[in-house]
This record gives sequence, structure tokens and C-alpha cells, in this order.
Amino acid sequence: MQHSALVVVQAFGSQVEADLAKSVLESAGIDAMIQADRAGGMRDHLAWSGLGFKLLVREEDAAEAREVLQPLPESALVFVQAFRTQAEADVAYSTLLSAGIVSTIQDTVAGIPLSLTSNAFGFRVLVRQEDAAKARDILTRPGEARTQQSG
Repeated sequence: MQHSALVVVQAFGSQVEADLAKSVLESAGIDAMIQADRAGGMRDHLAWSGLGFKLLVREEDAAEAREVLQPLPESALVFVQAFRTQAEADVAYSTLLSAGIVSTIQDTVAGIPLSLTSNAFGFRVLVRQEDAAKARDILTRPGEARTQQSG
């Protein structure tokens, strides 16, 4: 049995960022693992002091993994739905990620309090054009209470 070599495709400054990237890769069908030197959990600061959370994949999957993890330019994304709070947008983000759809959250008010803007929906979820219809369907299931504004 031939074993594949593992290579680092990206490094992160926090466990959460590394976990999200790992989930994105696994949603794309790429096996991944996180390596971090934390002295068995006794010295978390060792990994936190830099980009200590390394995302590893099989060598033959490295190019595809880097492409999947490449941030999309906003011009390649389309609006799916708007939310009043960051928490609501985060739930939508997680829901889409669990369905294999990569999305991003855009703060539409850029630090201006919502009470000072005409738009009460301050957080927009954006996805790739090819995922837009599926994402809208997932986020607006019939019979669910809607606290969001659909676009």
C-alpha cells in the first residue's frame, strides 16, 4: 500500500480559521487535517503566537485544495440574503457550509449603527453565481419563520 505525503496548503493564526478551512476542503471532497504544536494542549499560546495552525492535505490534492481555499473576488459573488444581525448571518453561513456551499458575509453598513441607516438589514450573505439558486432554496425553506429579507 502506497502512502501519500502530506503537504501544508495554508497556515492560520487560530483554531477556528483552520477548522473552517478544513470544513471547506472536506465539503469539496478533499481530506484534510490540522497540525498545531500546542504541547499536547498544555501550551496553546505556542500555536497562537503566529500562523501555527497548519492545514495539511495529500500531496496529489494540494493544487486543488489551494484553489478551493483561494478567496473569491467580490465581483464573482452574488447576493443571496440579508440579515439584521451578525449571529443570523453566521447561522446562514454555517447552514450553507454544511450543504457544501462556500459563502461570505458582507457588513453592508461598515460600522455605522443600524439605527442611523435606512436599511435595517446590515449583513449580506454572498455566494458563487453557480450556487445562488441552491443557496436561496436552502435559506428560504417553506414553512420556516422568516426574520430575513430575501433578495
